Amino acid sequence: MSKTLRRFTTPQCAWLCLLCLLVLANVGCQRRDEEIAGVSIPIPEKMTKNPDKSFVPIKGFEDGQVSYQGKVPPAEIFTFYQETMAARGWQPNSWFTGQKDQIAYTKGNRVALIYYTPTPDGTTVLTIMVGTQYPPAQMNGK
Repeated sequence: MSKTLRRFTTPQCAWLCLLCLLVLANVGCQRRDEEIAGVSIPIPEKMTKNPDKSFVPIKGFEDGQVSYQGKVPPAEIFTFYQETMAARGWQPNSWFTGQKDQIAYTKGNRVALIYYTPTPDGTTVLTIMVGTQYPPAQMNGK
């Protein structure tokens, strides 16, 4: 039976391994990381920064705000963040439970709000706000 199997030479094995690594690297390149207020947040690859976007931050998320846009369906954004944030140790919280287009996460004393809105032209606007979590008495000004 060993006579029917073709043996690869060392250079052929090296090329085959390199090809496999390149394929795996390309499959996994669906995101990039951005620093927002000193926190590394994953961003879907098809989203581009919206530098001129201005908005009023939500109380508790004032440390940093960034806006992106791209042709990524809202359901894909939701799944993307459910998977990537959990893998990085972020825990979803119940601050925006009733909102299907907002997800808040905590990690240590940092909080991140992921907010996405589809537009009529098929583009989705993604806004990320980062803050520092304080005890409730400090957040309420007491």
